[in-house]
Amino acid sequence: MPAEKYHKTYLEKQFPVTLQEHLRADGLDPTHLPTYDYLNAKGFETRGLSQAIKRHFGSEMTLHRFLQQRGFGHQGDGEWPSTHEETINLLNGYRDSRRERNDDADDTLSTMESAMRTVLRAMQDLHEIDDLLFFARYDTEPERQDRNVKMEAVLDKLKAEISGGAGENYTRYLKDFYEYAKPRTRIDQNPVVEVEGQYDFDTTPDTDPDPPTDDQIQTLWETLKQLPDRRNLTEPVENLATRHGLREWQVLMMGLLTLGVGVGPRSREYIRTNCREHWILDDDPYIEFPVRKNLPGEVPVLAHPEFLAAFRDYMEVTRENWNGKPFPNPDTESGSRSANTLNNWLEALCVEAGVRCEDGSPLTMQNLRQCWHTQYHKVLRKNKVQLKLVADEAGTQNEKHVEVSYRPDEEERETIRALATRDFEDLLPLDELPDVMSNVLDQAQYIDTQTELDDF
Repeated sequence: MPAEKYHKTYLEKQFPVTLQEHLRADGLDPTHLPTYDYLNAKGFETRGLSQAIKRHFGSEMTLHRFLQQRGFGHQGDGEWPSTHEETINLLNGYRDSRRERNDDADDTLSTMESAMRTVLRAMQDLHEIDDLLFFARYDTEPERQDRNVKMEAVLDKLKAEISGGAGENYTRYLKDFYEYAKPRTRIDQNPVVEVEGQYDFDTTPDTDPDPPTDDQIQTLWETLKQLPDRRNLTEPVENLATRHGLREWQVLMMGLLTLGVGVGPRSREYIRTNCREHWILDDDPYIEFPVRKNLPGEVPVLAHPEFLAAFRDYMEVTRENWNGKPFPNPDTESGSRSANTLNNWLEALCVEAGVRCEDGSPLTMQNLRQCWHTQYHKVLRKNKVQLKLVADEAGTQNEKHVEVSYRPDEEERETIRALATRDFEDLLPLDELPDVMSNVLDQAQYIDTQTELDDF
């Protein structure tokens, strides 16, 4: 029986020393992490090495990881596990672009970096490839098919080894990276877009808050509608009514619930949106979010665009020097009430309505977002619409969430709205404007009381 070429003693002692000699002879840092091409060029058989390393050091051990443990190309937390220069440069550019153009928080950038490092290691483990551009470039049809099969294997690995919510996010970051790279280098295809349609990640990770029930949302809404007629208000609402005026606060909170349930913004997006600039409330109503966690998005308004139009007009008529924010506060740098304030308002409404989460805590805007997210998925699944339409609207840009492009065209928005509007508006029944609004607006311009809500 022939002696094993890559036996354990060779791998532990001779292989690192021989590799360092090659690196020095080529004028390279002896601790440089070599590429697979370099190893093959120097007479090492990377496939045989990889198999031997798994055999002797465990099935989870890869060639690159084995070398890193022996001091080659030490990877700090802020470094990319790749030796491909163009990949590294584009990853750095992608990170900087997210920081500068999307105003990503440090924790979001850290999550993205961790995700991309995980993706790179998965590619190395499966294909011995640390060049992200390999999957995006091809010259022949067989090469294109090969790239996509390899990308499927990467996504299969992510789906199998990472929880659904995280796996979906990792896939989204990878797709976003290729979109970032498109105008900067040769990209023949976005390989994630090519294969993602067949994946249905579990889009409710354990860390997400539970969505409120339909009954809870309806209770909050009916409580708001009845607020001016309630004789005994709870202390939190009484305090807010003293400060802001009960009917004014009623209108603001109806706007908040309509946005939360019908559009599903993140907490920061309530503050960033401008009613004049970003609310497109014509025959194709949507709200544009030019700065989001991931990419800009245009989200269809699925609950009462007519109310949001009336809300905007009411603010124009009744507030002098209004800055366009739905919850304005001229004394703050953002010009808006803070997310904490809005959550406190929502908590006060929950106390008034007797609505709580299962753990006894009040609902937050994040819970409203989960309501939108869950309701959206229910509608899309029920009608067998591809989930990749969802990520776009969720602002998560994962394609199974709400969409795939973050710039859904008019036809996509119309299709989604046609499927989902009734389900959403059933949660927030509305047949007339609050009195304080109808006193200054012509209600007939916004709500036809003789027409079924389905027409909206």
